[in-house]
Amino acid sequence: MKLLKPFQPSNKSQKFYTFEGDCYRNDNLQLVRKDVAKHYRQIDSINKLKSSLRAGEYTFPGCYRLFFYTDDGSVLSFDSVLENLQEIFYSMRNDMKDGWSIVGLGSVEEIDEDVYCDHSGDLLS
Repeated sequence: MKLLKPFQPSNKSQKFYTFEGDCYRNDNLQLVRKDVAKHYRQIDSINKLKSSLRAGEYTFPGCYRLFFYTDDGSVLSFDSVLENLQEIFYSMRNDMKDGWSIVGLGSVEEIDEDVYCDHSGDLLS
């Protein structure tokens, strides 16, 4: 999946950019699509998952690290989600309850103890 880059005025070859979660064309500053890069607390569709991935691993403002919740309560990092995107899409598209279906997005600041990715074992907090 190709993620959009933030606006870089010096890069004239950049065709699209995001600003406040919306996608614009660089040549005529026309709005192409709303909410293309936005964090969603509850994720109930593949489009919301892709939008949350495009918005990035950290919140703004505050730069708190984010992670995904699955239907069985597991925690997945952004890297693990990108690594297993095919399984996650298949699970969400077919409404399977196999542990790959993502249902939410959380922040490490909301949890007092250390947060680990259940797939890779990486420390997130």
